[in-house]
Amino acid sequence: MMKTNNNPWLKIEEPEANINFNAILADKDNLLEFYWAKDSFGNLLFILHTQSKIIINQKIPTLNGISVVVGSTGSTNQLLLTLSSKEDKDIFYTLCMDLLKSTYNIDSETLAIKSILKRLEKWQYFLKSSRKIIDKKQLKGLIGELYLIKKYLLKTYNAKEVLEFWKAPLQSVQDFELNSMTVEVKTKSSVNSITISSYEQLFSELNTLFLFVVTLTEATKNIPESFNIYDMINDISALIGLDDLLLIDKFNNLLMQYGFIELSEYEELYFIISSDEFYTVTDDFPKISEIPDGIEKLTYKINLDVCKRFLSKDNIFINGGD
Repeated sequence: MMKTNNNPWLKIEEPEANINFNAILADKDNLLEFYWAKDSFGNLLFILHTQSKIIINQKIPTLNGISVVVGSTGSTNQLLLTLSSKEDKDIFYTLCMDLLKSTYNIDSETLAIKSILKRLEKWQYFLKSSRKIIDKKQLKGLIGELYLIKKYLLKTYNAKEVLEFWKAPLQSVQDFELNSMTVEVKTKSSVNSITISSYEQLFSELNTLFLFVVTLTEATKNIPESFNIYDMINDISALIGLDDLLLIDKFNNLLMQYGFIELSEYEELYFIISSDEFYTVTDDFPKISEIPDGIEKLTYKINLDVCKRFLSKDNIFINGGD
C-alpha cells in the first residue's frame, strides 16, 4: 500500500468546477516538468508539460484503468494520465514514479520523452495481464528461476527452447516444463526447509518431477559475490544473445507477465547464492498426497534434512529433459 506521507495527491485541493485541475510540481530538479494534479471531479492526474514534441509512432498506449491523452495547452505540449478508479491509486503512483525516474540522468528532452513512451508501452503490456507487481518474497522466487535458466538450462538447450520451458510467468502449476519432466523452483535462507504453497506443486503429469532448491540470502553491494536482479537479467540477456532482439523481447515480456517491473528500489536489493540442489520427487517423497473435502487452500513446510536420499548428484538436464 502507498504510505500516506508518500501520497502527493493529498497535498492538492480539489479545484472549483470552472478550473480544469490543480497541480504541484513533482520534481523541481527534473529536466522535464512533471505535475501531480487533481481535477474538479476528484480524479488523480499525472501531467507532463514540455516544449518538445511528443511523437507517438503508433497509437497512444491504452492502459487498463488509466487514460492517456496527448495534446497541448497554448505553446506547451502535454501528456496527461488520468486514473479512472481510485482503488488502483497504489499502482498508479508506482507507474508515475517509474515514468519520473526513467528520465533521471537524461540530458535531452527528446530522449527523455522517448524513454517515457517506451516505459508506457511496457506498462501497457503489464496491465493487460492479471499479475500484480511482485513483492520481495516473490522477487526471490524469480531470482531462483532465473538462476536455473542461467546456470543449467542455457548451457544445455538453446534460448528459444528455454523460454518455452519457462511456465511460471504463465501462472502454470510448476515453474518449468521440459519434454518429459517438470521442475519446481524453491528458494530458502539458511534454514533448511521450503514452503509448498499449493497441493499441486509436488505432482506432475509428466514422467519426472524435480525440486530445484536455491539457498539465497540477502547481502550488500560491497560483497564481491553479491548481485541484484538486474545483474541476473543482464547475464541471461547476454547468454541469449543481444543480437537476437526477438528472443530478448520475449524474455522481457515473460518478466512482465511474471509481475516484474523495472523499479529503482530493486537496484538496492542484493543477494548471495551459496548453494543449489536438485531433489527427485518420487511417490515416497514427503508430501501431502490427498486433501480432505472442504480444504480450499493448503500451505506446508518440508524439512530438507530428512530428504537427503532424494538428492540428485548428476545434472538432471543431460538426459532427463530429452
